[in-house]
Amino acid sequence: MAEAKEDEKEPQGPIPCSPCRGTGKLNSNSGGEPHEVDCPWCEGSGVFIEEHDAQASQRPEGEVADEKPQAEVD
Repeated sequence: MAEAKEDEKEPQGPIPCSPCRGTGKLNSNSGGEPHEVDCPWCEGSGVFIEEHDAQASQRPEGEVADEKPQAEVD
């Protein structure tokens, strides 16, 4: 049986943003022509932001994110 190693620690320091691979930029085809935009998940920092809502900036003011999971479609 394998035992848990007490020496192993969680990685220290910032965690790179996975959608942009830590670059802070994404390629967007919005508008019909490819162009580079700031990553909405890390806000262009390249560092993972825990509990960040990447779609919040696209919602009308005052609208709250839907907390319930969406129903599955058959």
